[in-house]
Amino acid sequence: MNSVRNSLIVGLSLCASAACAHVQVLVPVAGDGAAQPGAVCELDLRFVEHASQNGPALPMGQPRQFGVVVNNKKTPLMELLKPKQAGGQPAFTANYTLKEAGAHVFYLQPAPYWEPDEQVMVTHYTKVIVNSCAAKLPTESHMGWENWEGWDTLVGLPVEIEPRVQCTSLWTGSAFTGIVRVKGKPAPNCRVEVEFLNDQGTVKMPDNSYLTHILKTNTKGEFTYVPARAGWWALTAIIETKQTARSPDGKKVEAELGGVLWIRCVDMK
Repeated sequence: MNSVRNSLIVGLSLCASAACAHVQVLVPVAGDGAAQPGAVCELDLRFVEHASQNGPALPMGQPRQFGVVVNNKKTPLMELLKPKQAGGQPAFTANYTLKEAGAHVFYLQPAPYWEPDEQVMVTHYTKVIVNSCAAKLPTESHMGWENWEGWDTLVGLPVEIEPRVQCTSLWTGSAFTGIVRVKGKPAPNCRVEVEFLNDQGTVKMPDNSYLTHILKTNTKGEFTYVPARAGWWALTAIIETKQTARSPDGKKVEAELGGVLWIRCVDMK
């Protein structure tokens, strides 16, 4: 009887742990997902437990890296970060002025987050890709194709999702395919968590199983997902690792590493 009871307690504990997803937000504030007038892209950086239920907000520490890659040039942008409050917790914002045509790959290495319930230090390397179409920068072609070139550029993060579909211009219902890469190599059988950014709370979940959709990569590290609604979607690849870290009280604990890619879908009207 005791063994059954202990097994049940362990099972419930695992279920609670699995339900406690974390999502690092890195998205443009502008509704169109591109630059605002004046070619300024305002970025929202915050950490939440569930994007799909609009929180709760979690404290975000000072990022370790923040920058942009455009036309194969990598530029650190740490000096642009400004602290703010989001949901009563520390967060950040950054305004970046687009100066050249091309897909802008913004990337973030956040400070590790201590999750006391799971006894794990969480670091999710995050990126979002923004085209420069709305910035109205000069281009050589009349179609302005230079504005979205480079959407598949890799940053070189320890864990990174490589888009295989032009993710700066996705219609709602389009199939998105990506490759999870760990130190540059495809990661087979890797867990990918998907959440919708439900900032306005307009989407009601039938039950908690809808908060996070779970996928697994194939033997080539590939996965495909079809977003069912317009808006921002977080794709978070969680890798298995033997790495450890130190908890706030100095204990050796598990280190969870992940790679996040934000994609945005638009309704066809």
